[in-house]
Amino acid sequence: MYMKKIIVFLMAFILFGCSSPQSTQAETATEPEVNVLESSENYTFNQQLEFEIMRTSLTDEIAPTNKNKSYQYLKPADDYHIFIDVVVKTKNLSDQEYELADIYSGEIEFHNQKHDIQMAIENLNYTQISTTDTLKPQEERYIHLYCEVEKENNTETAVLTLRVMNQKDYQYTFSLERVQESSQMKSVGDMIVCSQSELTILNYQQSERIEPSQKGIFYSYYPTDSEDQIFVVLSLTLKNTSSQDIDPSSYVYCEYEIDGETISSQILLESEDHKSISKKGSILSGQTRTIYLAMPILKSQSKEQGTTTLFVEGNTFVIDNQNYTTL
Repeated sequence: MYMKKIIVFLMAFILFGCSSPQSTQAETATEPEVNVLESSENYTFNQQLEFEIMRTSLTDEIAPTNKNKSYQYLKPADDYHIFIDVVVKTKNLSDQEYELADIYSGEIEFHNQKHDIQMAIENLNYTQISTTDTLKPQEERYIHLYCEVEKENNTETAVLTLRVMNQKDYQYTFSLERVQESSQMKSVGDMIVCSQSELTILNYQQSERIEPSQKGIFYSYYPTDSEDQIFVVLSLTLKNTSSQDIDPSSYVYCEYEIDGETISSQILLESEDHKSISKKGSILSGQTRTIYLAMPILKSQSKEQGTTTLFVEGNTFVIDNQNYTTL
């Protein structure tokens, strides 16, 4: 009888005493693996998607990278809020078309609060933005992952938890005090090689009017709108290395910032013989043309130093003031 009790006790210990570790292992196995993201690192998911974090920013508008005069943008609900914006370069490696919701989901944790990410996608020219467009097969686009937060306490760390293709989780931690910018410095004489073109910066100067480089007896020019203005002009050559025509007005863009004001560029295209200029026209495949990016400022601002930023193919370049020629 005593031996039977010992056997029963041992069987109960085996059946119930060992069940707890098995349950813990099962729970641990279901916990999702979180992968840490680094900026400027390229990641590939399941041969379906290639992505890279390009920049983060605190901004009062979600806007395309290459702005133009007609660009659209998203604004916060009111003046007391601001956007946290994470821009992810994303390439569709598959032969399927993806909705934004099929690509990414997740949240941004900031100031002990979690905010679901919203998404917007830039077009192929990086000049417009949409919340409804799709990523087509083999396309590479910029996708904005953003949320609205209050303007106070914007120097803290934010954490992006990102689920890719509803399958794999990633985490990206970044400081809002040290906003990551993707700008590069360029000077007169520098060449910029893009996927569709090669650009060479010719000059960076002030001018009272825009005129062709080879003037004849009779030639046309573009003056400022008023006598108290002058132009800040960035001139460059653009060689079209693609198989399609390039419309400069939707391909390249410039901004000049001075005294807290941002001034958009007018884009003027010089003729192939360099004898005339026009606001309209295209650069044919294999052709090289001169472009003038002209930004009007007040003559009273001519001795001040502003900042010129060039946008092309989703890239941002700050123009060095070292060779800036004033009147």
